[in-house]
Amino acid sequence: MSRIPANKLYALGWYNEGIAHLKINQFEEAMQFINTALDALPENPDFLIGKGDVYLSLGNYEEAYYYYRKAADNEPENFRAWLNMGTALMRLENYTDSLGCFRQANKIKNHDGEVWLGIGICLLNLGETDEASNALKTAIRLKPNQPALWYHLGRIERDTGKALKLLMRGYRMDSNNIDILLEMTRIYIQLGNQEEAGKVLERAYELSPKNQRVVEMMEYYVLETTWNEVFDKSYHEKSEDEEFSHH
Repeated sequence: MSRIPANKLYALGWYNEGIAHLKINQFEEAMQFINTALDALPENPDFLIGKGDVYLSLGNYEEAYYYYRKAADNEPENFRAWLNMGTALMRLENYTDSLGCFRQANKIKNHDGEVWLGIGICLLNLGETDEASNALKTAIRLKPNQPALWYHLGRIERDTGKALKLLMRGYRMDSNNIDILLEMTRIYIQLGNQEEAGKVLERAYELSPKNQRVVEMMEYYVLETTWNEVFDKSYHEKSEDEEFSHH
């Protein structure tokens, strides 16, 4: 946490209140408290990162990136700013710049499992398979209990059954992880298990009804299940129109 002047310590209380709300997915309340803290200390890197974290949780990665970038500009040695900036860029599928951010974070703090996870994911998406494998092994060694690690391993696993097992491992660590819940929904839809897909998606919606990715997955779920129902129907029986056309 950056040093805060004594006469501005009340801002820290607002920030902490905002983070507490963020942890339970109360995004509007979180944003209000963090904005109040930023009104008092507009350049504070930790407060800027907090605001970025709210946007990241809402799936607004461009806004998240903006605040992380601002935090890193204000405090170039801020590890969390570079780490989270890498995450936002990764979500935007800008893997080259994301990798640069993770490597910058790695210079500041070398033995961090989250950083190595980010490096591994970026390298995988850039086609550097061997390097990626080594990075992910390092991530598992340094911090195996990262739900995000098992989420990404699940995403890159081509066998849907194995992918589901990897995601379940992450889910057991964090049953409120929106990324994991949405990926599990997608895989259940692929497997044709619409009932389980619906249950998992309902859980994601309960946790974060205003999350854009949750809304998109709900649209995908409705489209996929409705589409399947249409094509699963039997058309052997004649329609009423056909019946009447013969009279």
